[in-house]
Amino acid sequence: MMAGGSSAGDSAGDSAGEMTMTGEFGCYSSASDPTCDCEISEDECTEVMGTWTDQCACEDGEPGTDYMFNNRFGEGSSISYSGQTARHALISALKTYMGGLEQSVTSNGVFEEGALVNILNIFFDCTDDVCSGENVTVSGPVGLGQTTISDISSGKNLVGKIAGNDEVGQHKDWSVEFVGWGDEVYSPESLTRFWFTQVEQQAIAISNGEFDTDPSGMTITRPELSGTGLDYTQLTHKLLLGAIAFSQGADDYLDDTEEGKGLLSANDAVIEGKTYTALEHNWDEGFGYFGAARNYLDYTDDEIASKGGRDEYQGAHDRNGDGDIDLVSEFNWGHAVNAAKRDRGHSTDLTNEAYTAFLAGRRLIATADGALSDEQFAALQGYRNTAVLAWEKAIAATVIHYINDTMGDMDSSDEEYSFMTHAKHWGEMKGFALSFQFNPRSPVSAEAFARVHELFGIAPALRGDANFDDYRTGLLEARSILGAAYDFDDTDIETW
Repeated sequence: MMAGGSSAGDSAGDSAGEMTMTGEFGCYSSASDPTCDCEISEDECTEVMGTWTDQCACEDGEPGTDYMFNNRFGEGSSISYSGQTARHALISALKTYMGGLEQSVTSNGVFEEGALVNILNIFFDCTDDVCSGENVTVSGPVGLGQTTISDISSGKNLVGKIAGNDEVGQHKDWSVEFVGWGDEVYSPESLTRFWFTQVEQQAIAISNGEFDTDPSGMTITRPELSGTGLDYTQLTHKLLLGAIAFSQGADDYLDDTEEGKGLLSANDAVIEGKTYTALEHNWDEGFGYFGAARNYLDYTDDEIASKGGRDEYQGAHDRNGDGDIDLVSEFNWGHAVNAAKRDRGHSTDLTNEAYTAFLAGRRLIATADGALSDEQFAALQGYRNTAVLAWEKAIAATVIHYINDTMGDMDSSDEEYSFMTHAKHWGEMKGFALSFQFNPRSPVSAEAFARVHELFGIAPALRGDANFDDYRTGLLEARSILGAAYDFDDTDIETW
């Protein structure tokens, strides 16, 4: 199947790959189910009380499907979310660095306490923009238009946007209400920093010739992998995707609880010095955290997932033909990729559900004459609900996928079993599963969420553990809880 602000200054303006939308005028209906009609005339549009607008981007009688919108008050594009893309790149770069620590420690050693944590904090804190020169660690079918973090956007970090560090608008106090890592109280920030210290301690031990072992007695030489089966690279990466990207999208830019923020932002004039209204910008920033390329529907699910299809569409596509991949508009990041991975070969169409809702909501905002009417606002809330639910369902399906993988590891023969693979799958399962709490409209109740994490615990059950069989039974219960919460098809649940 085909794939389906906080502050106004968070994005400094998108890169040189930015393009304005093309296409012809169409008639945008202001009904409760807003649509673009590309087949009627301007006079007919007036008769039905529609809006004649180029934001429909009509081509061959059909509305455009690219996420491209012009400044309705002047020239240029009205889209800007380079700050969100920079954070995707920082999360990816941190993962890459942590995954390469074995070689780094073997080559250089780590002897002083705090040295490795300081390096990890280059990506997390980025104090004084120290991360700006760090290399982008993703790749595409052709060269990248941006090769360092500052090429995408400057002055960005991760810690400032992690759940709990926004001054207003969060639906919980994450310093005391964060759930999922045992009985000790953590915030998303403090848990991340705790994991950093665990990695450093193991790196110091390894550099001094002191090695942890896996249950079979094999020496562990990876600093980010513990003898209890914790893959800190996977745990950190998946927590940050949830506590930053998903949290910022669901509980900030697309929320509607704080006047002047999210969906309650102004839409009657551009922000001074910018080409977009505050509402346009907030919606775009939510879309930026989802991570889809602006021509997402041009890809197949295989192509988004880099699992087949056209060579020039493997995870990214040079849509404007300038010879480079623009990481803001032409690359698929994070959750947008996982949505396609779960759709492949299954009954879901999460890619299409999420993207078309984002597109429809943005078109509504762009065609509104200033502030939204009550009817328009209700429609926008509906698009938000659809987009965020599909986004969360992609995360939930991915958790189920890793539940299945973890059970497969537990069931494998001695010859087939890999401790590192087991730890990786468990870390992805656990890390992704921390995300649901960041959506104030999650279909997973607080009680169900707590039960899932009680069953997952804070480490996998390894061979020889007394709770091995009971733990596997608990994984089946957790899978059932999630399957029911999102009304997933039974066959999908069993085969993800």
